Amino acid sequence: MSDQLEHKPGRERKHDARIILITLAAVLLIWFVGANTQKVQIHFWVFSADASLITVILISAALGALIALLVRRARHPR
Repeated sequence: MSDQLEHKPGRERKHDARIILITLAAVLLIWFVGANTQKVQIHFWVFSADASLITVILISAALGALIALLVRRARHPR
Protein backbone atom coordinates (compact mmCIF):
# COMPACT_ATOMS: atom_id res chain seq x y z
CA MET A 1 0.00 0.00 0.00
CA SER A 2 2.86 2.40 0.70
CA ASP A 3 4.03 1.80 -2.88
CA GLN A 4 0.72 3.23 -4.10
CA LEU A 5 1.14 6.37 -2.03
CA GLU A 6 4.68 6.95 -3.29
CA HIS A 7 3.61 6.72 -6.94
CA LYS A 8 0.69 9.16 -6.75
CA PRO A 9 1.25 12.47 -8.51
CA GLY A 10 1.24 15.60 -6.34
CA ARG A 11 -2.17 16.63 -7.60
CA GLU A 12 -3.80 13.38 -6.44
CA ARG A 13 -2.07 13.60 -3.06
CA LYS A 14 -3.43 17.13 -2.56
CA HIS A 15 -6.90 15.91 -3.52
CA ASP A 16 -6.65 13.04 -1.00
CA ALA A 17 -5.42 15.40 1.72
CA ARG A 18 -8.28 17.79 0.99
CA ILE A 19 -10.84 14.96 1.29
CA ILE A 20 -9.33 13.86 4.60
CA LEU A 21 -9.41 17.42 5.98
CA ILE A 22 -13.01 17.95 4.85
CA THR A 23 -14.05 14.67 6.45
CA LEU A 24 -12.28 15.60 9.69
CA ALA A 25 -13.93 19.04 9.69
CA ALA A 26 -17.35 17.44 9.13
CA VAL A 27 -16.83 15.00 12.01
CA LEU A 28 -15.72 17.83 14.31
CA LEU A 29 -18.72 19.95 13.27
CA ILE A 30 -21.13 17.08 14.00
CA TRP A 31 -19.48 16.57 17.39
CA PHE A 32 -19.66 20.32 18.11
CA VAL A 33 -23.37 20.42 17.26
CA GLY A 34 -24.05 17.39 19.45
CA ALA A 35 -22.11 18.88 22.36
CA ASN A 36 -24.04 22.18 22.26
CA THR A 37 -27.70 21.22 22.16
CA GLN A 38 -28.73 22.62 25.55
CA LYS A 39 -31.20 25.49 25.66
CA VAL A 40 -30.05 28.98 26.61
CA GLN A 41 -31.99 32.13 27.29
CA ILE A 42 -31.18 35.15 25.12
CA HIS A 43 -32.02 38.60 26.46
CA PHE A 44 -32.82 41.33 23.97
CA TRP A 45 -33.63 44.91 24.90
CA VAL A 46 -37.37 44.35 25.09
CA PHE A 47 -37.87 40.58 25.37
CA SER A 48 -36.17 37.26 26.01
CA ALA A 49 -36.17 34.05 24.01
CA ASP A 50 -34.97 30.46 24.41
CA ALA A 51 -32.87 28.78 21.73
CA SER A 52 -30.37 25.95 21.48
CA LEU A 53 -26.79 27.04 22.08
CA ILE A 54 -25.61 25.80 18.68
CA THR A 55 -28.26 27.98 16.98
CA VAL A 56 -27.01 31.03 18.87
CA ILE A 57 -23.39 30.22 17.97
CA LEU A 58 -24.15 29.67 14.27
CA ILE A 59 -26.29 32.82 13.95
CA SER A 60 -23.59 34.86 15.72
CA ALA A 61 -20.91 33.46 13.39
CA ALA A 62 -23.03 34.20 10.31
CA LEU A 63 -23.71 37.77 11.45
CA GLY A 64 -20.00 38.28 12.17
CA ALA A 65 -19.08 36.99 8.71
CA LEU A 66 -21.68 39.27 7.12
CA ILE A 67 -20.35 42.31 8.99
CA ALA A 68 -16.77 41.46 7.98
CA LEU A 69 -17.86 41.11 4.33
CA LEU A 70 -19.68 44.45 4.39
CA VAL A 71 -16.71 46.20 5.98
CA ARG A 72 -14.32 44.69 3.42
CA ARG A 73 -16.55 45.81 0.54
CA ALA A 74 -16.85 49.31 1.97
CA ARG A 75 -13.07 49.62 2.23
CA HIS A 76 -12.34 48.11 -1.18
CA PRO A 77 -15.10 49.01 -3.64
CA ARG A 78 -14.90 47.38 -7.05
